[in-house]
Amino acid sequence: MHITLDSNPCDCTEATTVGEAIEFAWQAAHQQGRIVVQVDVDGRTLDAAELGDPKMNASTAKTIALTSLAPRQVLAASLDLGMHAIEAANERFASAAHALQSGDTAEATVPLQEGIELWQTLDEHVLREAVPTILHTMMEPADAEEFDALVKSLHTELASLHAAISSGDPSALGDALLYEFPETATRWKTFFTKCMDAVKSKEQDATEAGS
Repeated sequence: MHITLDSNPCDCTEATTVGEAIEFAWQAAHQQGRIVVQVDVDGRTLDAAELGDPKMNASTAKTIALTSLAPRQVLAASLDLGMHAIEAANERFASAAHALQSGDTAEATVPLQEGIELWQTLDEHVLREAVPTILHTMMEPADAEEFDALVKSLHTELASLHAAISSGDPSALGDALLYEFPETATRWKTFFTKCMDAVKSKEQDATEAGS
């Protein structure tokens, strides 16, 4: 098997299965202080379920390619995904709001649910993982206080959104989607930009220290 980490060949003649090859390259990335973000087997990217599948791990392949990032790159990528999630949620909510204003409740259901799921995913994976790491290592206490206030406000607004859905009041729901959440999105995008600047500054400091 041909095993690579970030396009660089890994010298591992002992690996005879996909699982062993992945483990070898994974450990190589760990030793370099990097985080594996993608595993390709014979040109196909494996999902999380496949990575844990005993049948897959026991199989063989021609090529095993792992892609890794430095921790700060992972944080930056998480923030970038968060920004895109906010924009996508805003678009879904706008579509739902316009459908509600037209009296088409059924048409609003799918984009409304998609928008809620995007905010929930953002909360679970970016707000609870990436952002706290950045705050604790790269930013000021005041930024952490701002973050806590934003999270509290987001949870309150999501709860109000669910209440409006449960009440069956399309007018209140439409107003929340069209006027309240765009402001929420703007506040979060501004905060994420501040986080991105902190990550870039830390990366620049590390580069200058190593030169």
